[in-house]
Amino acid sequence: MNTPQKTYDHFSRVSTNYRKMRTTDKELIIFISESLGNLHDVKAADVGCGAGRYDLLLFQNLNKLHLTCIDINDSMLQEASNYLKSSGFSNFQTIKANANEIPLEKNSLDCILTFNAIHHFDFVKFLEKSSEVIIEGGKIFIYTRLRSQNSRNIWGQHFPSFSEIETRLYELDEIENWIQSNGNLKLETIKRFKYKRTSTLERLVEKAKGKHYSTFSLYENNALNESLKTFQENIKMRFPDVRQIEWYDENILFTLRSK
Repeated sequence: MNTPQKTYDHFSRVSTNYRKMRTTDKELIIFISESLGNLHDVKAADVGCGAGRYDLLLFQNLNKLHLTCIDINDSMLQEASNYLKSSGFSNFQTIKANANEIPLEKNSLDCILTFNAIHHFDFVKFLEKSSEVIIEGGKIFIYTRLRSQNSRNIWGQHFPSFSEIETRLYELDEIENWIQSNGNLKLETIKRFKYKRTSTLERLVEKAKGKHYSTFSLYENNALNESLKTFQENIKMRFPDVRQIEWYDENILFTLRSK
């Protein structure tokens, strides 16, 4: 059974290698930068910031960014801080907090962002708190993958029980209904992203063993090992060259505006 403590322990274990194991998509940061292009001074928070892989891109693409990095995991926050400092950025603070809390002053931020983390939150409570923290006309950017998108990637198609065991992801209609039920927010845009990926089987196995998706932490050890064997067999049957495996990953970005 997945518990908050089990999730916390998982992210503590993977924190030092997390950026190496995960793919960081730059296209959405360009879209976000264009959406905030009229702001010359951006006060933002990344909720569920993890090891800071998207935070560096935010600093590189947003005007005069003042960033608050929020995460519940101490190890991830330390990794994010070290990563940004080593890259020459210091205009940030880190806060250990639950995503449903966001302990910042009301009307203090231009935007709140969250990248591939919303499935770890209580979506409704996150929206409620975020809508209090951002200014009037401020924005919330939510980048995630839907359950249906998850079922179509390399893992959902070929790794046994991957789609079934990952019950935390949301679907489009659920998210739209939750946004609509919040009287302080308006859904401004929905943008879908589709990325062509290429990898070797060896690298995919390395990622699964390293549990680059927290989904893999939901498997019992024996079940994970058996599923990994079947996954390799499935890939060898499906792809003639295991040094050149190609597939598509899909994600979706919701832009919300405070009324």
